[in-house]
Amino acid sequence: MLLATGVVATAAPVPSALAAEVFGLGPQKGPFERDAKDAVIVGDVKSKEAQEAKKVVIALQDEAVKALQMLKDEPQTDLQGMVKRFGISELREATNTINNLMDENTAAGIQRFQRLMIQAKYQYEDEIPFPLNKKGAPQPRGEVRLARIEEALNSYIDNSKKLLEFL
Repeated sequence: MLLATGVVATAAPVPSALAAEVFGLGPQKGPFERDAKDAVIVGDVKSKEAQEAKKVVIALQDEAVKALQMLKDEPQTDLQGMVKRFGISELREATNTINNLMDENTAAGIQRFQRLMIQAKYQYEDEIPFPLNKKGAPQPRGEVRLARIEEALNSYIDNSKKLLEFL
């Protein structure tokens, strides 16, 4: 009986616990949520490394915007060309450079966006290849797969824009 209760308790979804709003304070932010207007920059934003890192983030963001538009125009378009072998490491290196420009408190917010962007990039790169049948021949992309790609691309674009607000 105890085992059955434990199985049922773990299977039931638990609603997220939200703190009650305190009158006059508004909604509270999470531990890693930072506002770009409160950013404290301690490094040189105009340095060559910082400018190159910003260019990488902007280029990857533009690539995601272009891919999203291509999918809206033709859902079966082949986006395999945007999956690069070390694409995530390139993103991580660029966001680490931006992260190193900030103080410790601001860096926590940058790292949050970095993790969200890497996760979204991994998700859309994982979904971009066409599914294969049992014989290894590519099949058309389904609606659910297309929705997952679009969701990941939108997440990536939104988080990269928020990260760039810190510069």
